[in-house]
Amino acid sequence: MDGSGISGRPTQSARDRTRWVSGAGRYVADVRAEGALAAAFLRSPHAHAAIVSLDAAAARAMPGVVAVLTGEDCAAAGFGNFRALMRYGAEGERPLVAPFRPVLAQGRVRYAGEPVACVVAETLAAAMDAAEAIAVEYEMLPPVVGLDAAPDAPPIHPEAPGNLAFRHVAGDAASVAAAFAASAHVAAVRFDLPRLAPSTMEPGGIVARYDAASGVYHLVTPHQGINEIRLDLEAVLGVPASRIMIELPDVGGGFGLRSPAYPEHAALLLAARATGRTVRYVPTRGEAFLNDNHGRGTRLAGRLALDADLRFTAIEIEYHTDLGAYVTTVGAFVNVHNALQSGTGAYAIPAAHARFAQYFTNAGPLGPYRGAGRPDIALLVERLVDEAAAAAGADPLDLRARNAVPAAAFPWRTALGATYDSADYAALIAAARAESGWDDIAARREAAASRGALYGRGAALFTEVAGGGAAAQDEAKVTLSTVGGRAVARIETVTGGSGQSQAETYAFILARETGLDPADIELVASPSDCRLTGAGSIGSRSTVSAGSAVADAGGRLRERLLALAGLRANEAPEDLAIASGAILRRDGSPVMTLAEAVAASGGEIAVTGVKPVAATFPSGCHIAEVEIDRETGLVRLTRYVAADDSGVLVNPVVAEGQIHGGIVQGVGGVLGEGMRYDAAGQPLTGSFMDYTMPRAADVPGFVTLDLPTPSPNNPLGAKGLGEAGTTGALPAVANAVADALRQIGAALPPLPCTPLRVWEAIRAAEF
Repeated sequence: MDGSGISGRPTQSARDRTRWVSGAGRYVADVRAEGALAAAFLRSPHAHAAIVSLDAAAARAMPGVVAVLTGEDCAAAGFGNFRALMRYGAEGERPLVAPFRPVLAQGRVRYAGEPVACVVAETLAAAMDAAEAIAVEYEMLPPVVGLDAAPDAPPIHPEAPGNLAFRHVAGDAASVAAAFAASAHVAAVRFDLPRLAPSTMEPGGIVARYDAASGVYHLVTPHQGINEIRLDLEAVLGVPASRIMIELPDVGGGFGLRSPAYPEHAALLLAARATGRTVRYVPTRGEAFLNDNHGRGTRLAGRLALDADLRFTAIEIEYHTDLGAYVTTVGAFVNVHNALQSGTGAYAIPAAHARFAQYFTNAGPLGPYRGAGRPDIALLVERLVDEAAAAAGADPLDLRARNAVPAAAFPWRTALGATYDSADYAALIAAARAESGWDDIAARREAAASRGALYGRGAALFTEVAGGGAAAQDEAKVTLSTVGGRAVARIETVTGGSGQSQAETYAFILARETGLDPADIELVASPSDCRLTGAGSIGSRSTVSAGSAVADAGGRLRERLLALAGLRANEAPEDLAIASGAILRRDGSPVMTLAEAVAASGGEIAVTGVKPVAATFPSGCHIAEVEIDRETGLVRLTRYVAADDSGVLVNPVVAEGQIHGGIVQGVGGVLGEGMRYDAAGQPLTGSFMDYTMPRAADVPGFVTLDLPTPSPNNPLGAKGLGEAGTTGALPAVANAVADALRQIGAALPPLPCTPLRVWEAIRAAEF
């Protein structure tokens, strides 16, 4: 379906797309809040320091200032700690240490940009001026910058000596050791994935209000699902989640960073309670760079064992994570769970062993970012495969095909304990090989050489876990009513979208079950008083879990409508059908319209669909081609082919857009993006002037192919796809750069592969 609806009338998502591109979006900065106070934060200028004294008297006395909140106020309010979830390692060498994270710094600051005080004033200018007037005396402490420094530095938190936050071991070490001892070939790689700033279209914001009569907090802020952020705030505020109402405005990208609550949310709610006024805060882009949870920040090393027939016999994984100063809700968890779920990639590797270590550093906290560990582990596995192919003189795609799990072997249980639902990796490889012209590249390599460029191509065969989450099940409430003589439906879910056209996708699912026109179906995502179960729009789970709950609700509606019509027509319900807004007999004659059926039921029918949560494993074979200018080191992506298995596609146009967006973010992670810090822990990349994001001119048109194998784990047969583009692009583009440099004996430089780093690699090989 193309989004126009059965009747040609626009769906809710089509209407949204029109207003978004015409400047009519409703983001936090657009939310009207008459008489609202403005908030500004004083943030730490240091990465690590003790707060010797803080004097806010001058700030409080300034014109227009209503309140100045500090860590003492948060302590007096009884604020608790933010949640930190972890399912692994409870009995291991180092279970997860989750130190207290203050809403406003108390006694010490642990990263540059940590909020120290919140000023509330009649105008933003007054609030900003007052924030500068707060006198803070700091005593500098040694900063811990990066994973190399963490183990040997003084502890950032006393409960984490050596700054070790977590350690976990998984797999069969003995079997892996035996396989390596008997191997004919061994490939090894090691690399760092730098921290990434998850740059959304709008920097976010908060409008906070407190109802003293009811004791209810009200918040307007972008998020990815009401339940997670509300539970986070419940833990901090110490009030039941039922007293926290969160309204969802438009969201200019989620990418994982908008799943949890932040200190600023709690600080503004406290400010609203203390002043009895509505309070608004919209961060600057610079504040977003400092305080939005970063992504990646991992160091991976691994070895792959092969026998004489080039069969993979074992994999060994070392996965370290720079958590930053504090543990976020799932920042530690995703860098264990997601890696374990796809640690053997798409391959039939019989033995595996993985070691995880996570460290505190004096950087901003780490959180999930598009892929959340999946691209990291895919890059490790696929770099190992490419290095093995190069060492053995094997074709990289042939080596992948030789070792891929056969289609007949699914469901496949991996050596690290995951169970893949379905796939046909051989078909993905074959499709990508044919579409990319993999076997006919001599002319492309020669043409590049004639321009003084190095040509490289890289492949990535990947699978990843999608879906799941902390919720046991997802619910979707559907209410059928009439407007102007037409039957219309309202869907309510806990899933908040951030550009995925969920309203359209869910409408297509419900329309298939009920015969409604998708244009007559409205999605109300994460209403502020929502009490449905389920997780948010995270982990590529929206269609699989919430969509399946919508399908279940549609099936329940269908049963009720057919039963009602059967009584009217004196027909068995199974002898009736629903199509195009009417209930029909087998001969096609109408019994009644859906609007008439709703009217006969009292004017409204409401049902709640339920879907137990289950994971899926989308997969793909991506091939990237690059050219590198030998004189400047500039890498240009010239072609990209993506063959994906995302299960049954409900909304193909939107699915393709998700793949495209994911690819671009993966490209950015290889060729430009990366947060950099100096030795004092000061960020050197705090704006788009120095943080390099890919632009439209930096990527070619993408060729995308859809080769679905339906997932047996949900009634739609769908698989998550929101992260697939990134998970495929990161290794495909990195392998392409490595292949180009390999032609002259140069090594892949540290990521990101900036022109300077690539130029230095070329010069090192030439001289």
